[in-house]
Formats: sequence, C-alpha cells, structure tokens
Amino acid sequence: MSLFDGVPFGALSDAGRGLSDPVTEAAITGAALVRHLDDARFASLRALRQLLRALGAERVAIGFMHATGETFNESLAWTSGFGRCGESARSLSCAGFADAVQDWLATGQFALEVDIDVQSAAWHDWPCDHLLLVRGDLVVRGQGRVALAAQLRSPDGLPGGADEAIALFLHEYGRRHLQQAKV
Repeated sequence: MSLFDGVPFGALSDAGRGLSDPVTEAAITGAALVRHLDDARFASLRALRQLLRALGAERVAIGFMHATGETFNESLAWTSGFGRCGESARSLSCAGFADAVQDWLATGQFALEVDIDVQSAAWHDWPCDHLLLVRGDLVVRGQGRVALAAQLRSPDGLPGGADEAIALFLHEYGRRHLQQAKV
C-alpha cells in the first residue's frame, strides 16, 4: 500500500481553479500520462521535459537512490540544449553530500535541496549550483528508492505542494517500472 494509492490527481492541485504552479501541473500531468498511456517510457520522457521547463533546470533525471544515499542510478534523463535525452545508465556519486541524503531518507520529507560548490568533489558528477532531489515512496528491490534529480543553476525553491506532486509522478513511474519488470 502506498501513500498515493487511490489519491485523485486533483487532490494535489487547484488546477480547476487556476491556482496551481507550473511545477505541480507538470508533475500531475506527468503522473496522469504515465498512469494512462501504454508507452510508459514516452510518457515519462514527456513528463521530464515538462518538469525541466517548469523547474528551469539544466538536467532532470528519474532513477533510483541507493539505500545508503551514496549513489543515484539514472534510468531516464532530459537535458536542456543539445545534451542527450532518453535512457541513461549513469551512476552518480552522492558521496560529497551523503550525510545530508541519509538524513533526508530517514525523514518523511519528499524533497532535499543541496548546494554544490565548484570546488566540491560532487561537482564532477553534478555540475550545477543547486541539486534538487525528490523521492518517491516505492523501493525497487536491488535498485533502490525511486527518485528524481534536477540540476539547477538558480534555485527558486519548490512551490508549496510541488514536492508531493513530483512524488506522485515518481510513484506512477515506479509502479509502471515494476509492472514492466514482471512481464
């Protein structure tokens, strides 16, 4: 049983009243696409593209956060400009901020924001000024917790409720990932 099982998409958004923000709208739309389209990969990539724009990010990826918080293994990524988009098998080290990630994984919070300095060892894997991590509720055995990583240049912070909407999108992605693995 998941936190998001049975939650209608509109419960996380004021979309019907025009009060929602672009990040929440992108995440809820992405969750609906992943839930209802036959091609989960296409739906997930489209959602990543929308999230990239809404967040003003350089790169957005869905993947799996290892239980220790030391590595993030990408599955799908969307990049601004001429970067590669689509399936990814990159394994990124979080060793430079592993303590913060471990503390975050021990809480019930969906989002973690990490500042990354150019002098930091983390800069090699995460070339950005600010990293946003959002976790889902599903853990896939042998892979870790479903998570999203967004590399930002100028952090504005997430609007209220956007982290929960992204977690809903991650839940739908993880659920479809598990379904496809069983086939």
